[in-house]
Amino acid sequence: RVTYIGQYEAVIALICLEKFEILNDQPITLKFENAETSKHLENEIRDFRLQSLLEEESHENFSGVFSPDSGTNSFDAVYNRLQVSGRSNERLVSNILESPQQTQNSGYDWQEWEKNAKINNNTSNADYDDVDYADQQVKISPRLDTDLNAGSSLLNKNSDKNTDMNPQPFSFNMNQPEKPAIEHGYESNNDCNFIRNNNESSLTIGHESLSIIRKDYNLSLKTIFLIQQINLQQRLGNNGVDVSFDYASSDRKDCGKLFVKTTAAHQADIADQLISLTNVIDHCGSLSKEMCQYFANNNELRDLINQKLQQKNIDAGVTYIKENISVVATDANNHDKTIALLQEQFGSDSTKLTINDSYYSKNMNEFLSIVKKSTPQSDRLWMELKLDSKPPNYILTVTGPRGLIDKAIQISKDKEKDYNTISQSINNICILKTAYLRKYLEQDILALKTKYDCQIKIETLMHDETFTPQLSKAITFECREVNKDEINHQIHEIIDRIIVEKEGYISLHSSIGRFCQHYSQSKLQDLQKAHQCMIILTDHHGHRINNKLNSAANNSKETGTAMASLKAMVREKTSTANAPIKAPSLQNDKCQRIVNNVAIKLIKGTIEKEGADCDVIVNSIRLQKYQEGNIAAALYKAGGSAYGQECSSKLQGQSVDEIGCTDGSFFGCKSVYHIAFLSSDRTPTWLGNRVKDCLNQADGQSMNSISIPVIGTGAIGLNANDVAKEMIQVVSTFAQQGAKNVQKIHFIVYPSDQNSYKAIEKALNGISMQPQMQQQSVAIDTKPDSSNKLSAKTDCQLLFRAQCNATKVPVDIHVYYGMIDDAKTDAIIDVTALCSKHASIDNHVDFNSYTDESHTLQTLQHQQLSNQGIYQVCPYGCLIGFSSLLACIYAKGDKSVAIPLLDVEMNPVIVNYLVDLIESFLKDHIQDNNSINCFDLIIGYPDRSTEIATWMQDIITNKPLQFRWNVIQQVSSQNFGLNVYYVASDKKAIGDMKSTMKAFGDTWRPYEVKQKDYFNEINPKLWHQLKLKIWSQHNTIVTSQDKSKGVTIFGHLADILKTNSDINELITICLKEEADEKVQKFAALAAQWYKTVGTSRVKLDIKLNYEIEKSYIDYCNDKTNKIFHIDSNTKIVDYEKMKIKDVANGIEYPIEKPTFPGIAIPDNWEYNNKEDIIDGYYSLVDVTNQQEIDNISKISQLCGLTIKKAQRIQNWNLYRRYQIMKAEVTESVGKYMPRAQVERYLFHGTDTKNLDAIFKKGFDRDYSGTSCGHIHGRGTYFAVNATESQKYGNELLLVRVLTGIYTKSNKSAPGISNLKIIPGSQSERVHSVVDDTNNPAIYVISNDNSAYPEYILYF
Repeated sequence: RVTYIGQYEAVIALICLEKFEILNDQPITLKFENAETSKHLENEIRDFRLQSLLEEESHENFSGVFSPDSGTNSFDAVYNRLQVSGRSNERLVSNILESPQQTQNSGYDWQEWEKNAKINNNTSNADYDDVDYADQQVKISPRLDTDLNAGSSLLNKNSDKNTDMNPQPFSFNMNQPEKPAIEHGYESNNDCNFIRNNNESSLTIGHESLSIIRKDYNLSLKTIFLIQQINLQQRLGNNGVDVSFDYASSDRKDCGKLFVKTTAAHQADIADQLISLTNVIDHCGSLSKEMCQYFANNNELRDLINQKLQQKNIDAGVTYIKENISVVATDANNHDKTIALLQEQFGSDSTKLTINDSYYSKNMNEFLSIVKKSTPQSDRLWMELKLDSKPPNYILTVTGPRGLIDKAIQISKDKEKDYNTISQSINNICILKTAYLRKYLEQDILALKTKYDCQIKIETLMHDETFTPQLSKAITFECREVNKDEINHQIHEIIDRIIVEKEGYISLHSSIGRFCQHYSQSKLQDLQKAHQCMIILTDHHGHRINNKLNSAANNSKETGTAMASLKAMVREKTSTANAPIKAPSLQNDKCQRIVNNVAIKLIKGTIEKEGADCDVIVNSIRLQKYQEGNIAAALYKAGGSAYGQECSSKLQGQSVDEIGCTDGSFFGCKSVYHIAFLSSDRTPTWLGNRVKDCLNQADGQSMNSISIPVIGTGAIGLNANDVAKEMIQVVSTFAQQGAKNVQKIHFIVYPSDQNSYKAIEKALNGISMQPQMQQQSVAIDTKPDSSNKLSAKTDCQLLFRAQCNATKVPVDIHVYYGMIDDAKTDAIIDVTALCSKHASIDNHVDFNSYTDESHTLQTLQHQQLSNQGIYQVCPYGCLIGFSSLLACIYAKGDKSVAIPLLDVEMNPVIVNYLVDLIESFLKDHIQDNNSINCFDLIIGYPDRSTEIATWMQDIITNKPLQFRWNVIQQVSSQNFGLNVYYVASDKKAIGDMKSTMKAFGDTWRPYEVKQKDYFNEINPKLWHQLKLKIWSQHNTIVTSQDKSKGVTIFGHLADILKTNSDINELITICLKEEADEKVQKFAALAAQWYKTVGTSRVKLDIKLNYEIEKSYIDYCNDKTNKIFHIDSNTKIVDYEKMKIKDVANGIEYPIEKPTFPGIAIPDNWEYNNKEDIIDGYYSLVDVTNQQEIDNISKISQLCGLTIKKAQRIQNWNLYRRYQIMKAEVTESVGKYMPRAQVERYLFHGTDTKNLDAIFKKGFDRDYSGTSCGHIHGRGTYFAVNATESQKYGNELLLVRVLTGIYTKSNKSAPGISNLKIIPGSQSERVHSVVDDTNNPAIYVISNDNSAYPEYILYF
């Protein structure tokens, strides 16, 4: 009995039985106690080597049996009674298990085996399989290279054919039932599968020659495939060999098992056949890799090919194993025949394709699918598309039957052309239609893009192009060639749906013009969106007026929102249509002045945004560095790279003193003027000269408006006051000299630059004040004497003149820009005399819809003022009654007539109607020497006057008229008004849009202005002139229902608001001039200046005296600045030399200010020498006197606040003025209200930054409202209680205020110094206004000398 530690050593011993001596004939029992491990040993024992050995031994010694033991997981090899267990060399066992099978009948080649064993015995144990010695079990880990994958299906004869191009994996049936063999003999058995379950297996071998034997072989999958392909079993059967083949999987890589069941007599023949097949020819030969891939992807085709080979008796086949295609043959001859046959029937060809389509160039599989679908029998072809270097170049390879390849290649070429991207344009499309496409038919275009996967671009206006309806644009689309005709057709269909309707020329001030200008832009966008109708307005140059409106298409709201907004507008319209307006009057913009009809305005904002409201923007640059500086950088950022490129291109050769010009469309204006301030000497003088150049250039280029930023006061550090004076002086002089085209000048100040804003505001207020409604100032004197009059008349500007010589006396038609009351004609038509019916607030109708011709004669009134006849008529119906009006003028003997605007809807049709009426009148009086021979149309503001002049010229020169007219003076700058275009997809939308605009348009309405003391004591002539000017300027009518209660303004809302603003401006001017006069008067009393002329000392007038004194105070505060320009820059004062120079003639005069002796120094002031208290003395002194502190603390209005510290302001100049003013107020109080309190201690809250100015210069009413607004009117505000003042600043002043006689403020007129006349006085006004006359909490004074800041208090 030999005991082995490991089971595999026992197996080795069993295999090497020739080395053992057999003691008896008892069976040899081999017990496997680990099923997982035993199956590998079991398979090896089954190997034919062991079988051969056992057969040989059995013939010589005994007959034995291997039989299963059903009671345990083992099988017994009945050979001897030797119990085998032990341990041996693992590498040797591994070698045995992995040795190739021998097919010779003689069994193993032992000599070769012993040779390999000796070699393997010297092999390192590092590669041994794991052994578990603890339980004496052997664990042999199976090698991972026994995996079988695709192609093994060749072993499964009953597997279904797979029609998919991808080969399918297969699996073996390892669970077939097993019949145990009969001991000591063999029985015919159809089931040759001796493979057991995983944990047990058995093999029976007879002692004698067997009738049926079974052999299993591990063969390569390709060999097994070839055995099946050549049908070896049938061939052997045909040759009389009884054999049966079965197939199963193997644990070995690329192998399968062949189970052979045959008789012993045929065993050698079968072995010979199998040996002959072990050296098969296995490669693809000259087949291309494309053909190999083609065969690999087509199972059915391989089956057909293999059938064909069988039919031709070619011992070969095409198989797909381990993801590789192989041509397997028994010998080279059969292999060559197979390759030749395949190459004859099948082929492969390639072609280059260029696919530039943006989609298919990235999704080539989809393009390949299109080619396949278009190719007949594409299922018999294999196509592959690969990148050739880089997109869009590709290589298409087609493999398959030769008869189909060429057709497929041709089809791919056709598809290459069809699916390549081409670009095509539709030209000459009206720009109005392209604009509508972008705004409202975007979804239609998007649908085309989506449907055809194409790009459609609608050409827009270029930067250097002018928008005109005649301008044509193109639509360019990029698409596939196959879709171009259909896309072209559908785009044309969309374009043809768009309707463009031209309204004709209208005035900017017509109902449509006002609607589009003054109506809420967001609501107007909603309105257009709701009706799907676009409105485009252009001026006579073709520039789009409502540019911002139409550029907002991408931000417009959805239709639902637009309709909701439209309904809200309807409700608003319904509720307010007939209600008189009683809204509070608009406050006057103190930051605007009108100089000779040029509006100069101060605006807070940024130049890149606010500049869009003007035609020109002025920019400050450094040469060659166009984004340096705050202003230039802001424009550069807003304009983008295109703007930067234009600057680099157009400003390249600009010199320091030149004005560069670039396109302004980047910012919504026409042009940008560039001045090289950062490259200059950076002085206010240089800056003023360049601003002057910009103004002249803008005027010469027919620009209407210009925006100028405040330059140099930021990082450069120029004095804001110096810059402000220089720039305001330049624009004021420019306006006074008479601008031809420029009508608006805007100064743009950055919002946080308060110093510059105040400086510009101060300089702007220094311009000689002028109401917006006239060319020159109107001085309304409230005193009831005959001196009330307007300033000298200014001649009207003649714009157009034509003459007709067909009559006995030549007849002229003139169009003027000016005020109707400045006319020098015999007669003036006055349409401001509303009849009693239409003057009623509750009874008014739309001015334009009144058609009663007889109403003109019914309301006509004639007045003779000086040498002119005034023909007053109600404006309702005066246009259709114009012929009757001419007849009346003729009857009075007047030969020339001034005609104002007769209809607020003036347009070319109405002008043509007037010309027809004039010609009809001339025809009736053609031989009359005393007929009317001069018709002057006088319009009060520039754009409308040039509109009418242009229309008149066009009618007279181009229209068929009854008489021939000679144009003597043409319009220098034509203005045809506005072109109105409606663009929609159907006419109904246009009609609905017009109806809605008419319904929501501004209507003629009354506006009540209930403010007292506005027009008190104005004489009738002045009142009449004022009404004519207002009509000329704004087409509004002012009526005085009750002069003690104010006026009513009739007109369209936007015009009414302008008129009301002008009225407020007039009142503010009057009150300010009155207040300034008082200030100047008191300044003269406090500090009278003299100039020395020769040997005489001449007192200066109060205005000049005031300016000198005010500048002198500035000089005393900062003596480094000794030169001052005063009196509108006509005089220069040198305070160091004490001389004044007249700029005009260069003459200098010495000046002096004698010491004023009449005012006593306050007792509580602290100083070293009394002689120090002279002109200009100022000191801030801590209050240390306890009695003085106690007196301050006892003021009840401190509201419990405890004073920790107080400082006394000692300013001699301020104190003297205050005392002079106090004497004046005391006298007035004693005269009109003796019981009134003249003086009060009040509080004033302010910021720390304002203290120094207040201490040195006193309070300034021009800064009214900077902290709390001016709800109680313009002036300086004081509170009774300290806590109230603390709300408006962190510093608290205790102030002596001359409140005197006061009245309640008028909150309906904020911003106006609403001081009323003292009851019982003819001209003296109240000294202050309060919030509540019964219990005042707030006092407001309008005279700066009426308050003296005495203490600053600390708590």
